[in-house]
Amino acid sequence: MFSKKENKEIRVLFYTSFGRYMSNQRSLNGEKIKWLNYPTKIKDIHFKLHCDKKYASIFIDIQHKDEDIRKLFFDQFKELKKPFIQYVGASWSWEKEYKNEIGFNYSRIIRKINDVSIYDQNSWSKIFEFYKSNLLRLEEFWMNFDEVFKQLES
Repeated sequence: MFSKKENKEIRVLFYTSFGRYMSNQRSLNGEKIKWLNYPTKIKDIHFKLHCDKKYASIFIDIQHKDEDIRKLFFDQFKELKKPFIQYVGASWSWEKEYKNEIGFNYSRIIRKINDVSIYDQNSWSKIFEFYKSNLLRLEEFWMNFDEVFKQLES
C-alpha cells in the first residue's frame, strides 16, 4: 500500500513519462500537441487516459450538463459507429449513461487493457504503447469527423 504522497508521486512520474514518450509524436496535421489533453476543440467532449492498479483505459467523455445535448452527442457517435470501428477497432464499450464517483452523469466510450498497473513500472511500456496506438487511431477518426460535432455544438 502506498501513502497518499507516494501515490501522487507515482502518478506524476507515470504521466510525465508518458508525456516524454509522446513528445516527438506530432499530430496527423504535423502540429505538436499535448497528448494527455488532446484538443478536441469541442467544449464538452474529452479524450482521457486513466491508469490504476489493475487496468489502463482510454475513453471519450461527453460531459455536457444538459442531458439532451449530451445524448445528442452520444447518438451522433453511435451514428458514426461503423467508421469509428474502422478507425479505432471494435473493442470499445459504449455507455450512454455513466455516473462518476461524485454523481455527475456522462456518456462514455471506453477501451481498457487489464493486468497492467501504474505501480508496476515493468508494465508501463505496454500501457504507453496501448495509449499511443489508440490515441493515434482516435485522432485519425476525429480529424475526419470533428466537423459533425462542431455543427452540433453551435
